[in-house]
Amino acid sequence: MTTHFIELMEDLQRRCIRMAGLAQQAVGNAATAVKTLDLTLAQAVHEGEKAIDAEEVEIERQAINLLLLHHPAATDFRTVFGIVKINADLERIGDCAVNVAQQVGRLAQLGVESSNVPWDVRAIAEATLKQVEDTVRCIASRDSGLADRIRKADDLVDALNSQIMQELQAGMQQDSTTVPADLAMIMIAKNFERIGDHCVNIAEDVVFLMRGQIVRHAHEQ
Repeated sequence: MTTHFIELMEDLQRRCIRMAGLAQQAVGNAATAVKTLDLTLAQAVHEGEKAIDAEEVEIERQAINLLLLHHPAATDFRTVFGIVKINADLERIGDCAVNVAQQVGRLAQLGVESSNVPWDVRAIAEATLKQVEDTVRCIASRDSGLADRIRKADDLVDALNSQIMQELQAGMQQDSTTVPADLAMIMIAKNFERIGDHCVNIAEDVVFLMRGQIVRHAHEQ
């Protein structure tokens, strides 16, 4: 193992952590924008998408070059492979944050005020942001125990999403004038739920990195 290879591996891991930070910032801005209906923060999410997309491409390019040019041994190969998968999920988290920001703009157009944002929509925004923050720490620390907790925490996000769907669907049946705003709230909740799913994927990849153990779908068995 050459010094140059070690430096390339360390740089790849630093880039992955930086990418995670960009994704966390996007979700943080999106979550606050939902709770406050702040269009400035929603716009910041849109503007941050280019940086996330560019970093995702660069990490993938660097990882492929490492695999093709240096033929890493088993442990290092697993690290590079895991980073490629984590990188893809981080980019999708950024996409979901943009989707949330778009719905914030839609709510503003409808004249919805922040005081009318349902408490459970606020709750799913906060719970998802916490999950993302834990995921970023998990990537940096490679703490497989934290990864296990992230996977379990997703149950709360899923439950909140189901609750929001049921409540808003019932509300739309009773009052059709709320349909546009309620549909926007449902889309917000759905995208937060998807962010949670991507966090679970990343947590499972961290477990694979540390233990060499594939735990995806283990909860279903």
